[in-house]
Amino acid sequence: QVSDALAMPFANNTFDLTWSMESGEHMPNKKQFMNELYRVTTPGGRIIIVTWCHRELESNELTLKSNEIKILKRISDAYYLPDWVASSTYVNLSKSLGLEDIRSADWSEFVEPFWPAVIKTALNPRNIIGLLRAGLTTIRGAIATLWMMRGFQKKLIKFVIITARKPLI
Repeated sequence: QVSDALAMPFANNTFDLTWSMESGEHMPNKKQFMNELYRVTTPGGRIIIVTWCHRELESNELTLKSNEIKILKRISDAYYLPDWVASSTYVNLSKSLGLEDIRSADWSEFVEPFWPAVIKTALNPRNIIGLLRAGLTTIRGAIATLWMMRGFQKKLIKFVIITARKPLI
């Protein structure tokens, strides 16, 4: 069933496991997104979020560097994404909801080899013709993969998993 992740059509406490795969980065309101995941998860149930984030800020930083912001903006423009957040945003939202057994891990090293493989596939002459036929939006998305790869190389972009358990009532 396709629905709005910020206003899911499911009753409270419906799912023992609520899984979000590469969706969090598309949510303009991360707090509402987390509230909905919490709402539809049964007490004692687990929430798993696998999402793209930007790196954590250093203690002496108030924001990302300007060149990092430019990279993220190019990706966001191509994929129509709202603002990026660090994984700590999801962890802190989990804490504010009272979730338990909160864990986070950076899986970037496991997906980083994916980007050169995507580029290599895209550069196949047969695929270039198909890309051109697909139109501007698809071409923009293909170009954005180069920015994703660059973000990975610069350790700016992170592929993270956050998991937590909804407490028993």
